[in-house]
Amino acid sequence: MAGKTKTFPSDFVVREIPLYEPCGEGEHLYLTVCKTNMSHDECVRQVAKEFGVSKRDVGCAGRKDFHAVTTQIFSIYLRGKKPEVPNRIGNIEVLSSCFHTNKLRLGHLLGNSFVIKIRDIDTEEFSIVQQRLNMLAKYGMPNLFGTQRFGNYGNNHELGFALVKGDWDALVSALLVGNERHHDFIKKGEFKKAFDSWPFGQPAERNVLEAMVSGKTTQQACKTISRQLQKLWVNALQSFLFNKVLQSRMEDATWNTLLIGDLAWKHDGGGRTFEVTQEDVQGDELQERVDGFLLSPSGPLWGAKMRMPSGVVLAKELSVRELHGFKDSHLELMRKYAEGVRRPLKAKVSHPKAICAKDDHGDFIELQFSLPAGSYATVAVEFCLTPSLWFEELSE
Repeated sequence: MAGKTKTFPSDFVVREIPLYEPCGEGEHLYLTVCKTNMSHDECVRQVAKEFGVSKRDVGCAGRKDFHAVTTQIFSIYLRGKKPEVPNRIGNIEVLSSCFHTNKLRLGHLLGNSFVIKIRDIDTEEFSIVQQRLNMLAKYGMPNLFGTQRFGNYGNNHELGFALVKGDWDALVSALLVGNERHHDFIKKGEFKKAFDSWPFGQPAERNVLEAMVSGKTTQQACKTISRQLQKLWVNALQSFLFNKVLQSRMEDATWNTLLIGDLAWKHDGGGRTFEVTQEDVQGDELQERVDGFLLSPSGPLWGAKMRMPSGVVLAKELSVRELHGFKDSHLELMRKYAEGVRRPLKAKVSHPKAICAKDDHGDFIELQFSLPAGSYATVAVEFCLTPSLWFEELSE
């Protein structure tokens, strides 16, 4: 069915659920802030400038959406200083502050709660949307990475693969892809004209172009790309391959079932896994723990240090990987960007609620729910709006 999110920033509201509360002492100031229509990087820049620290001294538990109203926590390493905390930092509202002993790191987060308005939708479809949201809450959500993981052109994973393979020509080609006027100069090989017309808000592309205009090779040009961006691309490659494995297990209806050889993810175990044996699957207890959101099958975020499953599970993961041209030799090349971990195939959807309402902009359906850290609200919304074969099989 049709439907649009993020028509207005207030249509997509996100609030972090912290993993712990600050203790009240230490050198790291924890700020709870609310930002609207602001990128993560711009928010970090403004916070760092306000407190006179490097951006490296600003920590966070997760990146948040741009076109949204988001409430989240940042930590600022102040090295013993106790500055006055303002009520606002530019357009950022400061809701509260407290000191703590350590920097916030990615993943220091229990989850996120969401309030999302869907517009341009036939409200007669409300009962279907509500039913699908309730099914996600009952059975769990396939823990796919959302499309935003793959960038504006949906090709961040291609950039990551080119980087891992050292295919610099392919990397530059993928980086400079697009259909706007400045991209036309690239297609004609007119790099100087492309550089002169390229938007200043895309520094990686401009740096690569500037290097090529000065006569550098594509490999030399790629050395101008920041390590942070390179890591983001490799993470996107990991996410792409994970999604393919999960989609494969959705097709054979095993995404919500532990198989012999699976590495079972303990949802209350800090990311620990154990290998499922023949003995484990003989009784009902294992599946009961899966149905109770205590355990989940896990999938690969490939890397040299990732723990491997066995048997048919490993065979499936390797076949998906090989289908997309990824080989063992690439694991070692990835080492400096990503070590590799497992990720649960299933995410718990908590506190679901759907309402049908109207405001000054017209009718809408509003979805409310919470997800664990690292899971994507856009995926939940997509499942609520789109017929899915696995939904039909579960309802039977």
